[in-house]
Amino acid sequence: MLTALSMSAIATNGKVPAGGSYFMISRSIGPAFGGAVGILFYLGTTIASAMYLVGAVEVFLKYIFPQASLFGDITSDAALFNNTRVYGTILLFTVMCCVFMGIRFVSRFAAVSLAAVLISILCVYLGVFTVNPSRSPYVCALGGRLLSQDFITVNGTAQCHKNTTGPIYEAYCNNREIATEESCEFFNANNISYFPAMPGLTSKKFFENFFESHYREKGEAYDSIDFPADRKYGQGPNIADVTSSFMLLLGIYFPSVTGIMAGSNRSGDLTNPQKSIPLGTILAITMTSLVYLSSPLLFAAICDGSVMRDKFGESYGGILLVAAFAWPHFWVILIGSCLSTIGAGLQSLTGAPRLLQAIAQDNVMPFLDVFKVITKRGEPLRAQLLCYGIAQLGILIASIDHLTPLITMFFLMCYGFVNLASMLNGFLKEPSWRPRFRFYHWFLSFVGLCLCIALMFISSWYYTIVAWALAFAIYKYIEFRGASKEWGDATRGLQMSTAKQAILKLGNKPIHTKNWRPQILVYLPLDENFQARHDRLLDLVYQLKAGHGLTLVASILEGDIIDRRNDMIAVKAHLSDLIQQHRIKGLAEVLVASTIDEGMKNMAQCAGLGNLRHNTLMVSYPEDWRVDCKSSGSKLSKFISTLRAAQACDIAMLVPKGIDLFPLSKGNQMIGNVDVWCIVHDGGLLLLTSYLLMRNRVWRKCHLRIFVVATEDDDIVNLKKDMTKFMYDLRINASVEVVAMSTADISAYVTQRTASIEQRRALLMQMKISNVEARCDPQLIVDQHRKPSSVDINPADIIKSNCSIDSHKLLPAISATSTESSDQSPDHATNVTNTSSSDSASKEDTKPSNMKPDTESNNKSISNHSHHCTVSFATGSNVAVSESDKSTNPKENDTNSELNRGINEFTFSPSNPLTKLVQKAAKEAGSKEEHLLNKAHPGKITRTQRRLHCAVRLNELLRTHSSESDLVIVNMPGPSRTLGSEYYYMDYIETLTDGLSRILLVRGTGREVITAFSE
Repeated sequence: MLTALSMSAIATNGKVPAGGSYFMISRSIGPAFGGAVGILFYLGTTIASAMYLVGAVEVFLKYIFPQASLFGDITSDAALFNNTRVYGTILLFTVMCCVFMGIRFVSRFAAVSLAAVLISILCVYLGVFTVNPSRSPYVCALGGRLLSQDFITVNGTAQCHKNTTGPIYEAYCNNREIATEESCEFFNANNISYFPAMPGLTSKKFFENFFESHYREKGEAYDSIDFPADRKYGQGPNIADVTSSFMLLLGIYFPSVTGIMAGSNRSGDLTNPQKSIPLGTILAITMTSLVYLSSPLLFAAICDGSVMRDKFGESYGGILLVAAFAWPHFWVILIGSCLSTIGAGLQSLTGAPRLLQAIAQDNVMPFLDVFKVITKRGEPLRAQLLCYGIAQLGILIASIDHLTPLITMFFLMCYGFVNLASMLNGFLKEPSWRPRFRFYHWFLSFVGLCLCIALMFISSWYYTIVAWALAFAIYKYIEFRGASKEWGDATRGLQMSTAKQAILKLGNKPIHTKNWRPQILVYLPLDENFQARHDRLLDLVYQLKAGHGLTLVASILEGDIIDRRNDMIAVKAHLSDLIQQHRIKGLAEVLVASTIDEGMKNMAQCAGLGNLRHNTLMVSYPEDWRVDCKSSGSKLSKFISTLRAAQACDIAMLVPKGIDLFPLSKGNQMIGNVDVWCIVHDGGLLLLTSYLLMRNRVWRKCHLRIFVVATEDDDIVNLKKDMTKFMYDLRINASVEVVAMSTADISAYVTQRTASIEQRRALLMQMKISNVEARCDPQLIVDQHRKPSSVDINPADIIKSNCSIDSHKLLPAISATSTESSDQSPDHATNVTNTSSSDSASKEDTKPSNMKPDTESNNKSISNHSHHCTVSFATGSNVAVSESDKSTNPKENDTNSELNRGINEFTFSPSNPLTKLVQKAAKEAGSKEEHLLNKAHPGKITRTQRRLHCAVRLNELLRTHSSESDLVIVNMPGPSRTLGSEYYYMDYIETLTDGLSRILLVRGTGREVITAFSE
């Protein structure tokens, strides 16, 4: 009844075409669930038709016409099963002919079957109230054990006595073949009784039969007498032919009440399914429940207990128990039973093909497409033929007891999912859930679901496992091959509600270290045909799938959303196909913006929700960035704008260089080295990225090497020891190497590193990390072995310590270029030396002999701000200037301040802002060098200084150690926020990565903390 209430609510929540229970389940909880349950329900209905026909044959052979046996005595199982196979095949063919005639003919026969059932039920209840000892058959018992009527009958007369001339004495004491001393002793020790099998309601048998249990193993006697029961002594009625228990009997009995879905299976043939299904189902269950519940109670009140346990009625002539006391004659019950079972089988064979045709019509399982075809009369002929074949297999099994447990599992699973569908819809209360049927509640559906699952395990736990395994296999098949339908089911509603609750519960709280994962936003550029460029980015994303983050693959269209709506839809569909092809668990998004730069800024700010915001941006490196690099819409400007947007939004960056050389996800495995260069530890993204890659099949066989960059004054030995231990604590299998470099060589990354240990620890504490974990941060390990330096440094000293060319040599060289021949190379135009910071400091007071005295002070000012060749891309870090270094000239102080800002912003070589400042200082001094500097070509200076760039030293180390590696992962310095330095920044990256095929540039935000702790 609970299932009927749930089904009524679903059936009245919309139109129900063909498909019945399958349609209701699939539209309520999704095509995958509906298809899995629908297939099993179809199999259950088809096999149930075989069960009904086997039951009809059994009634015919055992109770109507036993003489029709083709294989001897039907009391033996072998003879009964063989007869059932033959007659069942004939009956199945006859029934299928009726099915082929169409639904109208079946409906007419159903009326005849229904009339027979109603008349039979009426006769049974009349017999219950009219049966008495005079109308009851009599049974014979020896010592309480019933004897078969055939055993005691001689010449048509029952001889139930202990006379020596009777058949009982002959079998127990006189027959040399079967008689034994024990049997004769049993005969002599017990009395023989002859009593009515159904004494009636006045016999007070109800309480005697109600409380006693008689569950037995197969072959055991129902009583506790020591003498073993044996059929050769006529004791067949007392022997259990199958093992009996509550669970087993429930599984055998349950299919008799599975007809509640018969009406819903024919929903396509009903005029008004929303009215007929609830009304017909509830009335049918009410009537059958009254019959099924009252029958065993009334039988227990009128029958002897041992007679009810006589399965085939051998003790009272081999007729049905219910037919024996029916009024007016037992033939009414026998004919009614036979017709009712045939009618039930006919109904099953009519509804099952339509169920299969509805499943095939939905295209949820591609291999079922052949069964969607129907005839001109609307009959699913192909599905009917398949049902015929499956039912024939059930007929060949022949044993009802072996068919019913499996059928029970299939029907219970269907009922359970009907309750589940109603429960989910009622609990979620979606706006689309508006059933006309009001007598339901989601909790009642939940109780029904629990009862169905409990009954499955109670009936047969191993059949339950088989049924669930089949359902799971079908579910996964539909999910991966055919579940492309979207019907607005409750499962999707549950997912939406769960997702909303999860996002709200996460809130805006900082993510714990262990829960941090890269939520990758992939920018996939498009060509003029809306095809993706560099789709190997998706292969790289797939290889990082071990991060289990939310991936968003995005593209940007230039223009207006009103004009490019159709293009946006087409591109989004293309991106979705690419995501599916590359097996990425992510989403596709397309943004229409006025420019690519604006689109990237908007995407970086708005992508994601709450703590599911994307924290990592992946873009491909523009290999041809020099093309039109001076235009505002060039690849150079777009790339730098993307980096700045990510930096402003605190989003980490993954920039693969040479993406077309990266391996495919389905390609060959790499077997070389994966090198990670930790020039500065910016939070752990370097290590985490390498670890995630190593978990993928493509990189699994590679050897991971960690190169930690330290300065020449650091404690390298202990640093390597501590970093090796740290890698062990992180459970990362990698070898650690420490590479020493000068501070000038890594100055591009200096401002990216946290200035002090306490500042770094404050960041970690803000991210909810304990003090113990904070002490084990990789950057703090490096800082602990680093020689401390003063914070208050004269900006002129910064220039001196990082200088490769002294300004006192630069200006004379420029002067010399004006007098030398035009074919002289820039290398000879400047005096190039690679000196240490101490050498530069010792030479700062050296003056060229051709300097004029009146410009000496100004030249000294320029010389003190000698040419700076290192990189420090971060902005806003103004270094304090000591009072002793301040000039008394206000203009000179202003010049120094501007020079300091330029030093903090430009990247390397004489950038345009610095050149202009130098020119301004020279002009104010009125020196002769002003004319020479303005006359010199800046390009020559840039090309010359590029060879001395500090990136060359880094690149030499990278090529020395990692030129043969399959992948190099290295820190990417942040870009300057000063406009005009983009070209030099890209030139630095090119120099840094020169000669390396596969480079993954990584820039973290400092919040990607990787931890070695479990709390």
